[in-house]
Amino acid sequence: MRLVSDERPGTVYELRVLGTWLERLRGLLGTGPDAAPVMLVRCRSIHTFGMGYALDVALVGERGKVLAVRRALEPRTTLSHPRACCVLERPASAEPWVEEGEHLRVTSLVLGFEGACAAGGEA
Repeated sequence: MRLVSDERPGTVYELRVLGTWLERLRGLLGTGPDAAPVMLVRCRSIHTFGMGYALDVALVGERGKVLAVRRALEPRTTLSHPRACCVLERPASAEPWVEEGEHLRVTSLVLGFEGACAAGGEA
């Protein structure tokens, strides 16, 4: 999936979509700090129990507004927002990341076969 920011033209976020209950439960668990970013759909809370590294996390509302952002969220932590409908996760990084209040929208989505994400990585 590709997301763009209304507030920062030219900024593109590429993420692998995790939609099933099991995919969302696992998230980035079992990956390393070089894992591709993911979007957990139908999700308003996350945990980092079992993670071996910190995450950058953003909770996004139904209309694409970024409701909360936590950079370098440590393992053994939880984060939630009652109005979130999806969560963006990536290994913690100094690279630019979404900001609270930013509005995101989908520009492309690839469906239908394993490994079909723009961000690459394991499906």
